[in-house]
Amino acid sequence: MNNHDIIKTFLPKQLDIRQLNSFQFTLRKSNIIVYGEIHGIKENADVIYTLVKKLGVKRLAIEASPAVSNFINSVTTGSYDFSLVDEDLFDLSVLSLEMIKTIAILLQQNQLKELVFIDTFFDNLDEDAIIPPSPQEREKQLAKNILGIDDSLPTLCIMGQWHTQPKVVTDGETRHESALYRLRKTKPNVPFIHNVYRQGQLFNDGKIIELPKNPSIPPYYEIVQKTNIDFELHVPKATKISLYKK
Repeated sequence: MNNHDIIKTFLPKQLDIRQLNSFQFTLRKSNIIVYGEIHGIKENADVIYTLVKKLGVKRLAIEASPAVSNFINSVTTGSYDFSLVDEDLFDLSVLSLEMIKTIAILLQQNQLKELVFIDTFFDNLDEDAIIPPSPQEREKQLAKNILGIDDSLPTLCIMGQWHTQPKVVTDGETRHESALYRLRKTKPNVPFIHNVYRQGQLFNDGKIIELPKNPSIPPYYEIVQKTNIDFELHVPKATKISLYKK
């Protein structure tokens, strides 16, 4: 199948996630949830579909540029106009065909009232700059864009797990302060769901990656509370996203 066939035929499914009902109270207190996924996994789309439906989410904030908005709108109307998007985007797996179709369906159903694009870092990047900007500048901009979202609608904010590290990560002299960490400096009570996968595969940056089996994760979907604001979502199986290779 080509990319058109993949996105046209994919349909997300609603999952049975244990302990999800208990999470609704957390959303009512904050009105925004940060969700950390490993990109390139097909089940992530089903998770988002289920969370939006079950939790009454009305706005998605996604790790993507506004440049993809016209393509998503075309999918929403059923035209699937790939001339509106650089298909190399899908090789990076940050925004998969399955996730785009899921978002489009949720917009079609009027389940979502608004879609926000929070990754504007690369849009105005000076490719000829002698000194490239620090990756931490991207984290800063992601956090700033999230903070710019008003709290009028229950919001689910989707990012990769590198951007949702709840604590500072250090490696020698390198210090990583994620978008989530920066966000919580201003909004300390923002809850966070961290996907943990039992086993499977993912596709990321042109490579298929094997996830080693984690026997501590059960063979079913489940929300597990770790702190007052930190949660894990156990995913029993990871299947790599669909990708057409010429």
